[in-house]
Amino acid sequence: MSTAIEIASRHAPRLGIQICHELDPRRLEPEERIRDLCAEDRCDCYGKHHLCPPLVGTLEQAREQLAGFRSGVLLQWSRALDVRQDRPGVERSKVDFHLLVLELEGALADEGVAPVWGLIGGSCGLCTPCAAAVGEPCPEPDRARPSLEALGIDVMALLAGFGLDNRFHTDRITWTGCVLFGQ
Repeated sequence: MSTAIEIASRHAPRLGIQICHELDPRRLEPEERIRDLCAEDRCDCYGKHHLCPPLVGTLEQAREQLAGFRSGVLLQWSRALDVRQDRPGVERSKVDFHLLVLELEGALADEGVAPVWGLIGGSCGLCTPCAAAVGEPCPEPDRARPSLEALGIDVMALLAGFGLDNRFHTDRITWTGCVLFGQ
């Protein structure tokens, strides 16, 4: 029987995910410092997205959720585009990455891996605008996912710890996320 890591490593390249590294969820330590960056609201999502702070929950709740997983994979997916000039392309790529994470979750579940939980990059973009902005419940609760950053994870440090490129580039967008599993 294949392990969850082997299953994810087999499916990720098929989905076009370029980086798929084994990840110990204990490396995902929520930090107040990262949440403070969210509170600065530079992305205009703070309090306006169900899966962004403060609506996504407390750091303690994030720690409790993460503690339920024993293994996982760190994912990176890139697409060439002019990051400065093509904002619609950046937004589409964010949703595309979200859908790839969901597809990888599904592939793992189809092969008997449970539980699985994907974490995306950036804010959830399945619904525009997010229903939270108008005080309504999420219409996609089974597909919506928080980002690593929303949980307070220092993605730059995490990538550096893996020896992966953590710089921003103007000629390509790179999204980082993960899928965690209980086995």
